[in-house]
Amino acid sequence: MPEWQGAGVGTTFLNAVMQYHLDGNGRKNKKYHTFFHTSHPQLANYLRKSKKWQQTSARLYGSNKKKSAESIRRTSKKLMGGYGGHFRAIQGFKFLGYGE
Repeated sequence: MPEWQGAGVGTTFLNAVMQYHLDGNGRKNKKYHTFFHTSHPQLANYLRKSKKWQQTSARLYGSNKKKSAESIRRTSKKLMGGYGGHFRAIQGFKFLGYGE
């Protein structure tokens, strides 16, 4: 484990990148709110408690892998086994910014 783990370096970096895009410095120089999804319990807990973030979604289990594979097949993409089907909670968050 890095000696700086738990010091908030990762979340500080994440917030800085999200603020960069919210200020209009990213794609097409437009101000975009950024959505972020995670399955990491501690990161989700931090984002949920932070006033800079708003939780927008929560899924307690993965989607149907067979349904995903069928969708990929129908769209003529090379079948690689599909997506989803895991049993991890996925939570989505919207970055609100520092001033909101």
